[in-house]
Amino acid sequence: MSTVTHTDAGWLVQSDRITVRLNAASLAWDMQRAGGRTWRMAADDDHDLTLNVGDAAFPVSLASAAVKEAREYRSADLHGVRVLLRGFQAGEQALDVSLALIVAIDVLDNEVVARVVPVHDPGRNLGELRYPRPFELDAVGAGAYHALPSRQGCLLPSNWPGTVDWWWIGLAYTPAIYMPWWGALRPGDAYIGILETPYDGGMQLDHPAGGPTRLGPKWHPSMGHLNYARQVRYALFGDADHNALVHRYREYARRNGALKTLETKATELPAVRQLEGTTIAATYILHHTQPDSHYYDKEHPERNDRMQTFAAVAEGLDRFAKAYPSDRVVVHLDGWGLRGYDNLCPDILPPCPDAGGWDGMRRVADACAAHGWLFATHDNYIDYYKDAATYNEDLAIVSDEKGTVPGKAWWAGGAQTFLCEKNALGYLRRNFEEILRQGVRLTATYIDVFSIIELVECYHPDHRMTREEAADWRKAAFDYVRSKGIVLSSEEPNDWSIPHIDFCYWAPVQQAGGLFAGKPVGVPVPLFNGVYHDCIVVPANMGKQGEMGEDDAFLYALAYGEVALVGSPDRAGPWRPGELERAKLLADVHRRTGFAPIDRHELLDADGTQRITTFGGGETIEVDLRKKRFRLYGFKGMSKRWQDVKTA
Repeated sequence: MSTVTHTDAGWLVQSDRITVRLNAASLAWDMQRAGGRTWRMAADDDHDLTLNVGDAAFPVSLASAAVKEAREYRSADLHGVRVLLRGFQAGEQALDVSLALIVAIDVLDNEVVARVVPVHDPGRNLGELRYPRPFELDAVGAGAYHALPSRQGCLLPSNWPGTVDWWWIGLAYTPAIYMPWWGALRPGDAYIGILETPYDGGMQLDHPAGGPTRLGPKWHPSMGHLNYARQVRYALFGDADHNALVHRYREYARRNGALKTLETKATELPAVRQLEGTTIAATYILHHTQPDSHYYDKEHPERNDRMQTFAAVAEGLDRFAKAYPSDRVVVHLDGWGLRGYDNLCPDILPPCPDAGGWDGMRRVADACAAHGWLFATHDNYIDYYKDAATYNEDLAIVSDEKGTVPGKAWWAGGAQTFLCEKNALGYLRRNFEEILRQGVRLTATYIDVFSIIELVECYHPDHRMTREEAADWRKAAFDYVRSKGIVLSSEEPNDWSIPHIDFCYWAPVQQAGGLFAGKPVGVPVPLFNGVYHDCIVVPANMGKQGEMGEDDAFLYALAYGEVALVGSPDRAGPWRPGELERAKLLADVHRRTGFAPIDRHELLDADGTQRITTFGGGETIEVDLRKKRFRLYGFKGMSKRWQDVKTA
């Protein structure tokens, strides 16, 4: 049962569980669950909407519309209010644009849905939209957090002393926003916001040192303007922790087909089973840096080339097999191509001739097969190097209607543009067909950055592409590789990539200085693994990470259900004290829990130094970050006693 009532202040939308109050003048609205406190939206904002006129941008409030025509709205699942907005001013100029705002209760799920529809925009004036506005977190102290899907995830206290300035561009499916949802928690109440139109969606976050935090949706234009409806969904909870938000989004992902488990993937590709209890071991053949690269060392030019032969790597892997006896390892090989790591992409064949060419590459693959390990190559179909043999600027990304071809000379290969995703699949097919034709036993591969670099648009007339189409073409590339029986990895994972990849390179704790820099942001929690632990295998960097030491890195990996990423397995020198022992423990735990969901991740104190993870099979792991120790329950043959983490 739901009702919509016109009041003196605006509109009242009610079901037996939810109440929404929309202010007709400010277009702010509140939401409240039965028996709960009200979540109040910011009353007004002069930057709800950007109106673009030529090269000028004019931020305005939606409430500034001269005409607001409201009426009751009803569909099969939604009941609420529709407000038509027109009569906007861009400076002194009146614009012929109109928008419809729909605020409603989903009567099937008892959740709140907000939709903004571009009704009329002949001049393509409608730009970035930041609506609905943030809801105020009117609590400070214990239990008052925003849940951020930044990398693995964190709980950001409303009064956190740091400044959040690593938020990328506020676009979904980047390191700042692995999953298109966020949440807020306070004693007695919580909510989750889910971007239901995520590909051009994101979030606007503002957190000055000490707070408060403002966090809400941000909608980016698509191909130059706001050209389709944008929608966000809010689910309200009683007294809940972050696990409730994780479970709600996991169910949402299941409903929308994103929750493809490792068990399902293993039925499609049996070699996926070898990831259960694995260790990722990364090594290289050639690191060469071009003179125009940002990383070129002018003072020590001899440092711009480092090479080891394929034969040396194969011999080193035999040594590693003795030092680390395991039948489940993924050997990740960087720099195997014609001129080494991040050079000449996508024209990377044949394998580095000076290191042994095709014969050498086959030798490494055969060495992996002899130990029962997966052999994975590093590959890249985004960076498009200008000195590649078949470079053609007509295949590159054009980033705007003016014909701009963005480029840089940052990575080792020097000057580059970016290959349009619509053209990447052809190169990928060409390369993989040749590698397999040459008899290389390629059982896994890593497609660099495809899963995490921001989705881009392309304005080239031959291959125009929206962000959503970019994701679709990346998915097609992933699916092609897996169709060849090859287990697939990409860099950092995100929501859309889950059905298409089997493991990733890493999914780190979010740190204040960015990737592996500074201290952890807020209270780290595994929001991502909480949703997707049984869908993807996540390795963990085992070294020191900014202000986070090796011991903490290991304990987070253990608590998050991850496996180890170790470097230079073919080394001749010694390993860091305890490094292989810690990797083996992660592998042993993962072999029993790696394909199971995380049921709960509980914080036992306010700052998260003590926590317990419970997996779907009932196994639990307790870690104490302050005392640098852990204990295991439910793992047959493994000690239940507290164990100290031993590092150098």
